[in-house]
Amino acid sequence: MTITDTDVESTRTTTLTALLGVRIPDGSGADLATGAERRLGRVAGVRTVTVDGLCGLDPQFTATLVTVAVTLESTAAVPELRERLADAVSVERVDRLAAVE
Repeated sequence: MTITDTDVESTRTTTLTALLGVRIPDGSGADLATGAERRLGRVAGVRTVTVDGLCGLDPQFTATLVTVAVTLESTAAVPELRERLADAVSVERVDRLAAVE
């Protein structure tokens, strides 16, 4: 499933791949991949999110930390998007973020 932002403030997008640690609260009502897509889709500048694979699970007291490989479409430049992801409440780590050549 792909989460898409329909706000078209900018038509110029960049496709990126990333490896991220995303916290999914227990009882979120969605599977882990969908939960990660929803949370990442809320980050400013992210237009679409597709989870390419789950790379790790770390169950915690009230949430599960999921390491996901994702493909993103973003209106933000790579350094700006890295900062926005790092500041997002649900993102624990940004292990890799690179534009697709």
